[in-house]
Amino acid sequence: MIVRRKIFEKYKDYRFSIPYQSGDKINVKAGESIKKGGEILTKSGSHITHSFYLPEEIDVQVSKLKEHINCIDGELVEKGDVLVERVMPGGLSVKKVVSPVQGVVDLSRLKSGYLDILGEEEETIIKSSFEGVVEGIDPIDGINVISDAYALDLLSISDANNRGKKDRRIVGEFTVIGNGRDLVLKADEESYRDKVVFTGKYLHPELLYDLFQKGALFVLTYSMDYMDFRKQGLPVGIVGGFGEIYSSKDIAELISSMESVFVIVDYDESQIFFVTNNKTYTTKEELFVKTAIGSKVISRALSNYGMLGKVVGVEEESNYINVEWEGGQRTIINIGSVEFVSI
Repeated sequence: MIVRRKIFEKYKDYRFSIPYQSGDKINVKAGESIKKGGEILTKSGSHITHSFYLPEEIDVQVSKLKEHINCIDGELVEKGDVLVERVMPGGLSVKKVVSPVQGVVDLSRLKSGYLDILGEEEETIIKSSFEGVVEGIDPIDGINVISDAYALDLLSISDANNRGKKDRRIVGEFTVIGNGRDLVLKADEESYRDKVVFTGKYLHPELLYDLFQKGALFVLTYSMDYMDFRKQGLPVGIVGGFGEIYSSKDIAELISSMESVFVIVDYDESQIFFVTNNKTYTTKEELFVKTAIGSKVISRALSNYGMLGKVVGVEEESNYINVEWEGGQRTIINIGSVEFVSI
C-alpha cells in the first residue's frame, strides 16, 4: 500500500506559546477567545539602526567572537567608538568595527554572529492572524494559545545544536520575498524584525546575511547550496533539497499564500506550523493511494528531482507510471522514483 504525504498536515487544537518581555503589554486574558485581527500584545523595544555580521567583518569564527568584543550588552556608544577589534596574525594589522552612530549595543544575537546597534524605543502591536483561545498566561512560557494550524515538513534545519531547551521554537510573522519563485539577492524592506522569511526557490548567502542584518528570526527556502548551508550557522530551513534543483511552482505558491500568517518553527519536530483557520489548505484525499491515476507526485529521480506532476497512466504488469509534469511534458518513470503527495 502506498502512503500519500500531505504538503500541509492539519493539526486541530494545536498548542503554542507567544513569548513576551517584562515591559510588554498583554492585551488578552486567560480563557478569552482570540479573533482574527485582534490585538494580542504590545511589544516595547528599540529598533535596529545598524547590524554587523562579525565573522565577515573581522574574519573569525562565531565561537571566538567574545574574545574581540570591546563593548558590553546595553552600553551606550557614540559615533566612532570601537566595538570590535582583532589583531591579525603577525600583529602587523588590526581589523576594527566602529559604531557609525550613537546608540545602544545589543549582543543578544552574538551567538549567530551579529552585533546590533539599537536606536529609539518604539511600540509594536502584535495582531492575530487566526482564531483561538488563550489557555493561560505565564511569565516564563508566555501567552499559551490553542488554535488550528497546518504543518510543513522541513527536509533539514540548521542551528539546531546551538539551541537550548527553552529556545527550540521560533515564533514570528511569516513573510515572502519577491514572488516566491524568482532568485532574489537583496531584500526590499528595511526591517524584518520578528519575521520568518520565505525566499522562494533558492537561497543565496548574500540574501541570507542581508535578512539577518535586518533582524529576521528565521529564513525558509526551497533549496540552498549544501556547503553554504553547512558553514553559515544561522537559523535556516530547507523544504525541497540542496543545490540548484527544480522548485515546484505550485508548492512555492502554496507556501507563499501564507503571507502574514503567525508561524512557529519547531526544531524538535523539524516542522514549521502556520497558525490559521483557513480551510483552503484542508485536503479530502485519503492517506493511502487507492488509484494511481489522477494522483499528484513529486519526482525523486536525479533528472527532474523536485518536479511536481500528475499520474495520467499506469503501465500494466510493471512498476512504471506515465506522469504529466509541470510544463506539460510527459515521461514514463519507475513508481519507486516518485513520492505521492496531497496538495
